[in-house]
Amino acid sequence: MRRAQLLQHEIHEYYSNFRISSDLIELRNLAQVAELIISSAMQRKESRGLHFSLDYPEALDDRSVTDTLLVPEPGKKPSASVQVVK
Repeated sequence: MRRAQLLQHEIHEYYSNFRISSDLIELRNLAQVAELIISSAMQRKESRGLHFSLDYPEALDDRSVTDTLLVPEPGKKPSASVQVVK
């Protein structure tokens, strides 16, 4: 997670000091999505698919599977809080 945040900080600095291009905007968007995926995976209390966790090596049974809902936070930098919903 720390690496994703450092990458976003570097992109923001570059974004502020140089000419904006479609490639730079795409890089910014990819870094934001990466941070959201990492945050979502860290909130899960199970391993599922490519989101394997040493802390939770087993998948939950299908009856207790939940979705992850990303909710934008108004007034803050592009970010989201992760809420597990049934």
